[in-house]
Amino acid sequence: MNKIIIFIAALIVCQMSLAEDEQAKVKKARWYQVNFTLFQQKADLKLDESFKFTPLPLDMADIIKLKNDEAFALSNSGMNATLALHHENTNNLAFTEQTIDQDWAEKMSKLDPVNQPILYNVQWQQPVYEQAHSLPIYFESSQLHLGTAQVKGLFHLHVSRYLHSTIDLQFLPSRAVSTSEVISFEQSSRMRSKEMHYLDHPLLGAIIRIIPVEHPLEKVEVETQESPEDKQTPSLNSALNIRL
Repeated sequence: MNKIIIFIAALIVCQMSLAEDEQAKVKKARWYQVNFTLFQQKADLKLDESFKFTPLPLDMADIIKLKNDEAFALSNSGMNATLALHHENTNNLAFTEQTIDQDWAEKMSKLDPVNQPILYNVQWQQPVYEQAHSLPIYFESSQLHLGTAQVKGLFHLHVSRYLHSTIDLQFLPSRAVSTSEVISFEQSSRMRSKEMHYLDHPLLGAIIRIIPVEHPLEKVEVETQESPEDKQTPSLNSALNIRL
């Protein structure tokens, strides 16, 4: 009987240790700023009109949607509790749309507005996790065609030894007369931070840049150390942080 109790206690301790290790990985994840721009390519008249792309359904089971001013909540984040609590604890800085940096805006202004119109252009910051903790970001353009977003898809960023990105995308060309004519494709690539990466397709192009940024919790720790003891604790250093 005693052996069984000892075994159960050891198992519980082991599970708690694994959980703490997983939470530590989440909490210590590196943060990056992501710039992501999709633009339409000039139609290639030489492209055989009968050429078809394999239909690619979007897996919408577990996704994250970029936020504007809306705060994350466990009920609407699409994330597990560990991730959601961590994001709340960083003052909802993760996966929140930001104003496009001037240097990126200048680079994108070089695209031909007639032959390369921008369909989607966004900037955000996020922690980048191992694939086990990483969830894809859902995006869609504001441009509509036949009552639906002209471009929609999933952007997935994770780290193993290197940074990796995967884009699953559906595009409804302006010439389409039915939503069944949607064109889809998937493209994966290894990423290098601070560099511009190009994803090419006969009908669409994508430009991606990933820049390392300071971890919000590390910034808070520095500010806390430098501040007087009677200074009010910043909101980021909350009870949720203690729980993680």
